[in-house]
Amino acid sequence: MDVVIVGAGPAGMAAAIRAAELGAGTAVVTRGEFGGMAANDGPAPVRTLAYAARLLRQARQLDRYGIAVSEPILDYPQLLARTRQVVHDVREHSTRREHVERKGVTIYDNSGTARFLDPHTIETESGLRLEANKIILCAGGTSRRLTVPGFELTATHSHAWSLTTIPPSMLVVGAGATGVQIASIFQAFGTRVQLLQAGPRILPSEDEEVSAVIAATFRRSGMAVRENFGTIESFEKTPSGVRMIFSKDGARDSAEAPSCA
Repeated sequence: MDVVIVGAGPAGMAAAIRAAELGAGTAVVTRGEFGGMAANDGPAPVRTLAYAARLLRQARQLDRYGIAVSEPILDYPQLLARTRQVVHDVREHSTRREHVERKGVTIYDNSGTARFLDPHTIETESGLRLEANKIILCAGGTSRRLTVPGFELTATHSHAWSLTTIPPSMLVVGAGATGVQIASIFQAFGTRVQLLQAGPRILPSEDEEVSAVIAATFRRSGMAVRENFGTIESFEKTPSGVRMIFSKDGARDSAEAPSCA
């Protein structure tokens, strides 16, 4: 084998296609499903949940147009089943996989975590062993664990998409694109959301006007949006949920997400 690529997300696919086009015998190995986070833990499930949230918002506005309906009720287990089906369909009908395979690339998916045995050999948890002249790492990233007490009480965005029930309340810490998506979706589902951003504004990669409009819209919908909140000191369990302790300019404050209404 000339080239082995670890990771089958967008970067891994691009590397595999280019290596094969240059005439290299190429293989791709991935821990889980082909497509990486983009197909399995990113846009596909997020857009499905976001579409359901948008339908709920629209249904609640029907009376403005003279359409009388009862309050919409979300069947969350059914929505999760639909989300899994969409993700499955995306994988099954992925033209990217077909394109990669047409280039002559061998794909080893669901192989488990890979480790190096030597500079030219990797072995996966499934027992697969591959040798190559060159090994390209396109393994993506993982959520960074904060080094603060009580961090084990928190979850990542991946956990948010896999919740089996709608939480009554939620603290969303970090208001980039992913945090805002989580906050917006679960707010529509009926969760009392507090969105906290350490920086001066939410959606910092967008224009300031966009950030301001989105923040104002969230607040009008009842979401608590707190920017410039300071530095996280710890998380702690309370009788009713989880509390985040933070401080700014020497003053301590807290935000709490009760686990019951």
